[in-house]
Amino acid sequence: MMSTLAEEKIPYIESAGLPHTQELHGVSPDNVLELVAGATRPLILRDYCSHFPAVVAGKESPQATADYLLQQYSGNPIIGCYGSAETGGRVFYNDDMSGFNFDSRRVPLRELLDDILASAETAEMPMRYMPSSEVSYWFPQFAADNDAGVSSVSPIGSLWLGNKVRVAAHYDFPNNLACNIAGKRRFTLLPPEQIANLYPGPLEFAPGGQEVSLVDFYSPDFEAFPRFRDALQQAQIAELNAGDALYIPGMWWHHVESLGVLNVLYTHWWRDSEAYMGRPTNALLHAILGLRNLPSHQRKAWKALFDYYIFDAEAGAAEHIPQSARGVLQQPLGLEAAMQLRAKLQNDLKR
Repeated sequence: MMSTLAEEKIPYIESAGLPHTQELHGVSPDNVLELVAGATRPLILRDYCSHFPAVVAGKESPQATADYLLQQYSGNPIIGCYGSAETGGRVFYNDDMSGFNFDSRRVPLRELLDDILASAETAEMPMRYMPSSEVSYWFPQFAADNDAGVSSVSPIGSLWLGNKVRVAAHYDFPNNLACNIAGKRRFTLLPPEQIANLYPGPLEFAPGGQEVSLVDFYSPDFEAFPRFRDALQQAQIAELNAGDALYIPGMWWHHVESLGVLNVLYTHWWRDSEAYMGRPTNALLHAILGLRNLPSHQRKAWKALFDYYIFDAEAGAAEHIPQSARGVLQQPLGLEAAMQLRAKLQNDLKR
């Protein structure tokens, strides 16, 4: 049954009374990595980036925000995403999940910004946004002028902008320091172990490339998704104004609402392991290929192997083996050994 809150046009998560994410004050780009190191739960960093020139423009007006972005813009066409007012700003699939509820095309940044600003005057606002776009290519001076203090971890810095758009709950593998540049933003955050209660959609076909929850957080259908009630017991809310930042540990699910006329988010993604190790998603897909069709008792046997060699590796799965003979069990796995293992896997997959 659909929530009656939907009929009243009140977003469900706005009325659910969820607890708020822990806040830290006095965090700056000079000490941020020291303070978030090892954090396993999200943290709001109040006024963290309020001194950024981009935030100063963002607090002035939506037009000033647009002007600042255009000054930083390289001129390369950006990806503009366009959906009708009927979407309610929800970035999602179409009705039969054969595609998405928006169209995308390459356009000049000014064209999308003008459209967003003009849409603020309409009675029913259409969906308009630019998905995460690397600043090094589209806004090459932005990182230097708005230094978040995390360059030592070699993050991927990206800008996202749009009008009143909401992105379905999803997770990202890397850690994320998300600086709210303009507008107001609300995150609903859930820990990784809630995946079964969030009803994720297809792995290989999703609006942002990463699988998303099929639950509409504004109007949850508890008949179709009954375990979502359990997920909400572990959820928390983070509300950001311009100049605030949010640290999201890797793998945490987050539903994101943009609540202003023009909203801009500056994300910094970095991983806690070397890039040559590859994406863990590759291991998941390989496991689906190799393990999922096995009988239950065999899957349980392989689960024991994964626990021993991977998930409980700190217990010392190779300590009884001479160092010189540990091979791929050496900890940590070095570059040369990782490259050899990657080559072996690539050859094995060709068989």
